[in-house]
Amino acid sequence: MFLVAFALSGCTALTTAKNPAPPRASGVVAAVEAGSDVGNSRPHVTYDGLMVRRRVVIAIHPTAGADLIFLRSKMDDAAARLHMALTTVSTSVLDPALLEHLAPELAVAIPAGKTLADARRLIDPASVEGRRFREVAKYDVASVLVHDLRFSAPSANPVGVANAIDREGILSDALGSYTTTLGRRELDITYTGPLLSDDLVQSVRVGIARGAGIQPGAVTVAPRSTTGVGVDMAKEPTPAPVAVNIATVHPHSAGLPAAPVAASPYLSSWFVWALAPAVLMILTLVLLMITPGGRAMLRRKQATDSSSVPGPQP
Repeated sequence: MFLVAFALSGCTALTTAKNPAPPRASGVVAAVEAGSDVGNSRPHVTYDGLMVRRRVVIAIHPTAGADLIFLRSKMDDAAARLHMALTTVSTSVLDPALLEHLAPELAVAIPAGKTLADARRLIDPASVEGRRFREVAKYDVASVLVHDLRFSAPSANPVGVANAIDREGILSDALGSYTTTLGRRELDITYTGPLLSDDLVQSVRVGIARGAGIQPGAVTVAPRSTTGVGVDMAKEPTPAPVAVNIATVHPHSAGLPAAPVAASPYLSSWFVWALAPAVLMILTLVLLMITPGGRAMLRRKQATDSSSVPGPQP
């Protein structure tokens, strides 16, 4: 009877959709909540100006089983020959479309002020200075936005504060990678990485303040550097949403546009209710045939039917 209930519940679900979606081509557009620090959306940022910078990043999708530490070492050597130093950054600095297309496992930023052409000179084997990295299956070069922040907290014991923050782990969870600098009566924490929302910046201030035994308002947030060109986030266009096609591509249809999926007339409510009794009858017969009690009942019914048939008359 469980199968019967399951079948009927499936039929009911088809008839209770009040606002069915219109037919569309196979594939789903995945939208991420705007302003979130989770996923690929750009968070709400007012800590901008010199605190937000444009950096050129090389995103790499490695070959299967590649040693990323060895690859990074080779890239550092190649960058040194070009008088550049590479900085590892989270792949989440990349725009959603590039993340979806490339699925990178490694992202490195070249120094501030360097250009897309400088990055291609390093990674493109076709260039004069470029090297062939066998561990790289695919790569791309992109200009991205990063937060370049300095959190400062006054303290008579910067070493103790730094140790307390490390033990708690809140900055590792929120920032991932950061640098701690000990001053005479101040602790500085610098961060370069994906954009942080205002809420996340505030949570970092609270975490630092808790370790230092001070109020969050005493923890200042400033640009990591006061030179160069910053970014006004109010003027930045929103990244385009990424479309994720989860449909299976058949070999004979590769390269062809997806055909619209027409709405089937057999999914209408009257058809479902007309079909339900037949489905119930079939499933009941199946249950009778596969269970011992059901088979015994069928044998008794067959014996009764055969005994009720009159024999030949003399």
